[in-house]
Amino acid sequence: MQHLSQSPTDPGFVQNPYPFYDHARAQGAFFVWEDYGMVCATSFSVVDAALRSRKLGREIPAELRTEPPEHIRPFMEFESRSLLELEPPAHTRLRAPITRAFTSRRIAGLAPDIAALAHQLIDRFPDQPFDLLPAFAEKIPVIIIARLLGVPEDMADQFLAWSHDMVAMYQANRSAATEAAAVVATLAFSDYMRAHIAHRRTHPGDDLITTLLAAEQDGTGLTGDEVITTAILLLNAGHEATVHVIGNGVRALLHSGLPVAPLMAADRVAATVEETLRFDPPLHMFTR
Repeated sequence: MQHLSQSPTDPGFVQNPYPFYDHARAQGAFFVWEDYGMVCATSFSVVDAALRSRKLGREIPAELRTEPPEHIRPFMEFESRSLLELEPPAHTRLRAPITRAFTSRRIAGLAPDIAALAHQLIDRFPDQPFDLLPAFAEKIPVIIIARLLGVPEDMADQFLAWSHDMVAMYQANRSAATEAAAVVATLAFSDYMRAHIAHRRTHPGDDLITTLLAAEQDGTGLTGDEVITTAILLLNAGHEATVHVIGNGVRALLHSGLPVAPLMAADRVAATVEETLRFDPPLHMFTR
């Protein structure tokens, strides 16, 4: 098996990782990425099989677990309750009430709100060049997810700040300052959600947190801490992925050399979005 080295923080790699990916695939279905200290799969068939196999998973077996360093323990304990870190049956139990809440009818009902919000943000665009991410891409997902959860929209900027600090823990070669900021954000975000959830227990609404609390109360769903973790996960993971989908997609269209208007026609827009997701996805690697 070939051993390859490529710093994930190298600016050239960050801007265009695909030459390295091409080189890695040419070595075979697997290679050792020395900078991560991990074996990586490169072919679609192998990756697909690995993701489907019950022999592989996210949870570390109990006999192999080690205690996290004390200074990041609050963050790691929070993450241990995340859907992204669990396997069945725990994953199934946590996912069930979310799946029931995200019905096709409810998702379709979001479309008018999303379209109206998009138009409002576009109408605020300045006449001179500007950064699309803070002006548009960051705002849409966090506001819509806040509405789904039933948390105040005027907290959107604070949610973004906490989210950025927590998600930074997944960056390569993170610093001690990054770890400290992630712990502060985890505790602050959890405290905020705990207070909001306590309010929802006595003042239920037509939102996802109320649905999750109903599952907690009937004994089939989430504990209080799991409700907090799941709500924050939806804000963090849902927001981060959508921001980069929008940013990468717009960049791909602008650099494609193709006329953009025909690709945005009503009968082609769904295929265009699907292709941008395939062409330059927001997440390039996932570990098992």
